Amino acid sequence: MIPSLRRLALLIGTAFLLASGIAQAQQDQPSDAPPTSAPTRPAVLPMTPGSELRQPTANNPKPTKPRIVSAPGSAATTPAGKTAGGAIQPERPAKNATSDYTFCNRTSYAVSVAVGIRNGGLLATRGWWSVPAGECRVVIKGELKQPTFYTFARSSFAHAGPIRTWGGSQMLCTGKGTFQATSDGSDQCGPGYEVQGFARVDTEGKTAWTTTLAEAPGFKSLEQARVAGLQRLLADLGRFEGTVDGVAGPKFNEALAQVRTALGVGSGDGAGLYNKLLAEASKNQAAAGLTFCNRTQDIIWSALGLEAQGKKRSMGWWRLQPGQCEKVIKDRLSERFVYAFAAAERTEGPAETWGGPKQFCTRDASFEIEDATDCAGRSFKSTGFLEIDTGGRGGLTFEFAARREEAPTAPPAP
Repeated sequence: MIPSLRRLALLIGTAFLLASGIAQAQQDQPSDAPPTSAPTRPAVLPMTPGSELRQPTANNPKPTKPRIVSAPGSAATTPAGKTAGGAIQPERPAKNATSDYTFCNRTSYAVSVAVGIRNGGLLATRGWWSVPAGECRVVIKGELKQPTFYTFARSSFAHAGPIRTWGGSQMLCTGKGTFQATSDGSDQCGPGYEVQGFARVDTEGKTAWTTTLAEAPGFKSLEQARVAGLQRLLADLGRFEGTVDGVAGPKFNEALAQVRTALGVGSGDGAGLYNKLLAEASKNQAAAGLTFCNRTQDIIWSALGLEAQGKKRSMGWWRLQPGQCEKVIKDRLSERFVYAFAAAERTEGPAETWGGPKQFCTRDASFEIEDATDCAGRSFKSTGFLEIDTGGRGGLTFEFAARREEAPTAPPAP
């Protein structure tokens, strides 16, 4: 049905060998190395506004490359003291640090970070480290020996709206959970891994480095980002209707006091409050949206169709291994009907497909097609999608299952 997908899929070989731990590789170094007196010069990676993380597949073209701005400067620390909302002082990077690779999250999102290094002729990646809004976290301990690192970060799936990303143009492999992987720097990854664009960070030979994740419009300090992070989580839970601006105004303080009482969190437990809010937001997102599951013995390629106010939108492909599930719509479903198509990846025998009468535009390569009514006129294929009735529910899981063979009919009695 989609021969280009099959050809591309056959080129993916087996999964790459797992890399040795990045952190351990950095720790295997002489302990008598002379310390450097020069302060850390952080790299600031701004988010591309509106960027949304897609689930890449083996046949995807390289994603759009976000603009990476390097902003060297001394690593600033926030003065000690009580923070807004009665939280304890968050972790800050050490001034004039002589060791460790630290990530600081100066955004309103909880983020997950992955790091890559060159390991011989290959590139090794490892993740994920979680960094709350307004916090800093050491991801590699000890004096740094590598002059170049590669970094990628994404916002937590707990947040409403699209997944935000911080990265660059170096294609490296990532996994869904805690992972270690290797790649050759191309846009090909083994089964179970996804290709993402990492930003290159040159440490100038320093033994310590800090990378700060920022968003636009930005926050001037980690403390302001921490307040904005609480505002965003409260908004995700429908408990705050103000602007996510990092300003602890009366409306925010009232919402914070109410949620502390509801969750039973004391005024001095800032970390506990943040973690509970993040957990509640994660539960909401887990129950919302649309998830595709592959209940067959084949690898399948799936696509999604949406129709609202007479306009059609289609996107694909999600490559699902047997037994694998993938969330294809975040947040609550807003339309009564959604549409799906899938085709099994087979080298022999007839290709099995799942479709229906509703026509949407598709193509063999990865696609996201907005309001395409004339598929042939725009060099797309017109493909029949099956209709999924959500029943008005905010969340739904749809399973692609193998069709059962019909039982043979008994011959008529003589």
